[in-house]
This record gives sequence, C-alpha cells and structure tokens, in this order.
Amino acid sequence: MLKRLSMLSSPMGFVLSALFVNGIAGGFVWPYFPIFLSGAGLSKSQVGLVLGVSNILVFLVRLPLGRWLDHSHGHRFDLPLTAILLAFPALLFVLPHTRSPAALILLVLALGLARLPFLPLGLARLKRQSDLEKKQFSPLLFVGAHHFFLGILGLLAGAIIVSFGTGKTFAVLWLVVLLSMTPLLLPASPENKEDNLPPAPPRLLPNAEEILILLSFFFFHLVNAPLLPFTELYMKTHTHHAGWIPWIAAIAEVVMVITAFSVSRLTSVASARIALVIASGALALRMALYGFSPSAAGILGISFLDGVSSGLFWMASLKWMAERSGKSNTFNQMSGYVDLTVMTAGALGTILFGWVDGRIGFATSSMELLGLNILAPAFLLLAGKRSWAPRRKKDTPVSS
Repeated sequence: MLKRLSMLSSPMGFVLSALFVNGIAGGFVWPYFPIFLSGAGLSKSQVGLVLGVSNILVFLVRLPLGRWLDHSHGHRFDLPLTAILLAFPALLFVLPHTRSPAALILLVLALGLARLPFLPLGLARLKRQSDLEKKQFSPLLFVGAHHFFLGILGLLAGAIIVSFGTGKTFAVLWLVVLLSMTPLLLPASPENKEDNLPPAPPRLLPNAEEILILLSFFFFHLVNAPLLPFTELYMKTHTHHAGWIPWIAAIAEVVMVITAFSVSRLTSVASARIALVIASGALALRMALYGFSPSAAGILGISFLDGVSSGLFWMASLKWMAERSGKSNTFNQMSGYVDLTVMTAGALGTILFGWVDGRIGFATSSMELLGLNILAPAFLLLAGKRSWAPRRKKDTPVSS
C-alpha cells in the first residue's frame, strides 16, 4: 500500500493526475457549457458574453499563479492549494442541480476559475523535474499527454452520455474528478523532495519583441477560440445525438497529439516559426469549409483541421517560451503571459463571434471573419528571429 502511495506521489503521477483532471474538464464539462447555458434560456450572444467574461476573470490570478509556480515546492501538505483544488469537484457536484439562469452563470464563471490551477500546476512540476534531472524540457511530453487525455476523455464522454444521458453522467462526474486528483493532494515521497530550490524568480515584463510575438498569438486565438463553442451549438441543430457534441473537440484533440508527434523532431526556431504560419493557414481553411454549411458528419471531418492548427501552435509556442525564458527561472511567468494573451483573444473573439453568429448565422460568420487570419503570421514576421533568442540579463527585471 505504501509503495502504491509512493508511486501516486511521484512527479510523473502528479503531472499525469493534473493533466487527467484537466482532460475531464475539457472533455466532459466544457463542451456542455454552451448547451447548459442555452438550455437555461440564454441567447447565442449571451452565451458568448458569459464564456468571454469567464476568460477575463482568470486574469485576476494567472500571472501571480505563474510566478508562484516558478518556485513552488510541492513536497509537503499545502492547505491553501488543497482547498483551491477541491473547489473544482465541489462546484461540479452542484452543476447538474442548478436550474436558475443567474445561478448557472455564476457557477460557470466559478468553474472557470476552479479549473485554472491544474494545467499550469502540471506544467510547473514537469519543468521543475526536468531542471532537477538536468534534462531538456520536452514540449512533446506535455502537449502529447495533455491533448491525449482531452481527446480520449472527450470520445469517452460522447459514448457515456449516449448510453446514460447528460444528467446521470454529470451527477457522478464530481466523484471521478475527486478520485483522479488524489496524487495532487498527497505530499511527495521523501526521495522526490526538492531540497535545492531555485531562488524566487524576478518579475517578468514583456519587452517590444515579446509583445509582437504575443500579438501574433493573440490574433491566432481571436479567430480560433470562438469556433469550438459555436461549432458545438451548430452541431446541435444538425443532430439529435448529444454524444456527437464532445466528439468535435475530441477528434481535434486526438489529431493534436498526432500532429505533435509528427513535428516533435522539428526543434529549430525556423521550423517553429514555419509551424505557426501553417497553423494560421489550417485555421483559415477550416473557416472556409465551415462557410459551405457542412453536415454533421462534415463538421466532425473539419475538426481534423482544428487538431492540426492547434497542435502546431502549442508545440511552437511552448518552444518559444522555453527558448525565450532560457535559464532565467521565468518559464511559468512567460507561460502566464501567453495564457493571458490567449484568454484575452478568446474572450474578445467569443463575444465578437457570438454577436455576428446571432445575426447572420454560423456558416456566414465563418466566411465573413476569414480575413482575420492574415494578422497572426504578419506579427510573427514583424517580430523577427531575434524575438526567439534567450532574454538578456538586462531585459529581466530584478525581483523585489
């Protein structure tokens, strides 16, 4: 029994647990937020507004969380962290019993905040373990495990919901999450204690070169982020099979993993920059195909392009974070700025797409907003190759 607990509290058990819980959130819970909100009487534009505000609220904690994770310990019981992590299954327990539109909106916003720590927590521990073992951080391991869980659990969600229904599935999902996060609640085994912790990291502020890269990421996600929730609503009008809805995201996640493995050897800065340009091209093609008003089967087929564009983006963007932060102990702060950029784009893009979709329909909206895809590669080219080089010491502010 002690040996099993030791395995659970190992660094890999910790990382996989964090990614698995995040996979449940993304595969089972998030695809149904638009459905729950729509079922409570919210219009498309209101759904977009709620999902956008959810992204904005995360801004309050993401950067401080990133700096803390850059030198977090994780080898002893942490009561505040435990309470934060337990909030997610607790809120999930309440979700299927919530009927009031106002209460449901508040619950969706709270779940958005409660989910936030799992992914950066896993990323921080993985990066920390790589540093301790003096190994190069591998984006493939993180992207592969992350999206493998999202994809597999999304496919499983569709099959389970078809068999048991949405209500029964969500009634027990909180317990599955609680059991899955057990390794996160255990102190690390003695042999995994991190006694030689790095000093507190400096506070990081993006410089001009980094801002151009972040703008490239912003415009990619301004277009990319709103497509999934509104594609799920569009799918609802094409089929009565509720289980098809999470398969849209699940197919994309599986293809992301395949894409990540396919480009894992392309580790140079030049190949990463090319990957980002190809990602924008795949996103543009996806929107063009949506413009032809595809059938339900066609929507699932187009999801392959979602996997290609997102897989390329995350492999390349993690490469940029690692290259740019170098050995300055600011990786998770850099990650935090990327997350904030993505979330800002997601919030504004979802509000914009919800407004346009509510007036001219999903297919026409995809065609009308297609031209925005030129902006991401344009800012990437403006940033130049120098924006991928490690930060110089004078560019990194001293910690206060």
